[in-house]
Amino acid sequence: FTSRYFPSSPTPRPAFPIGIPYSINGGRPAVNICEALLGNIRQPLLWLVAGVLIGIGFVSVFSGGALLLLAGLALAVILFLRNRSGRRGWPALLYGAGVTTALLLLPYVLGPPSCVAGVGAGCYQAFTVATFAVAMVVALTGLAFSVVEVRRGRRP
Repeated sequence: FTSRYFPSSPTPRPAFPIGIPYSINGGRPAVNICEALLGNIRQPLLWLVAGVLIGIGFVSVFSGGALLLLAGLALAVILFLRNRSGRRGWPALLYGAGVTTALLLLPYVLGPPSCVAGVGAGCYQAFTVATFAVAMVVALTGLAFSVVEVRRGRRP
């Protein structure tokens, strides 16, 4: 049974609009200056946020940062699975994780070690410096992959 009020097949609904969904006259805004710019940085910005969460979570994993680490990893996995064809911006994940970890460890690398020979609970300066070096390598690798991605002509 079909009628005007009960069609046999449902009518397709339009997809959600991309951009600013509000306008005074009910349609799209007449001028949307930032839409092109936001379209270019939206995806890498999410990867960067995931990297920053991973970096903060890694440094503070034993003091409650495990949730931030898991949140960053979950966001990265969701972004990876969601955009299989166009994974642009993924180097920002490496850059964000590396720079955040390096910046949080920088005061401990530049300052004098808190341990004196044989006094205290132990000196972890070598571990801190090694972790800082690995974080810098990860950040520079992310930056290098970003440059390669931009040189290929893909949007970052």
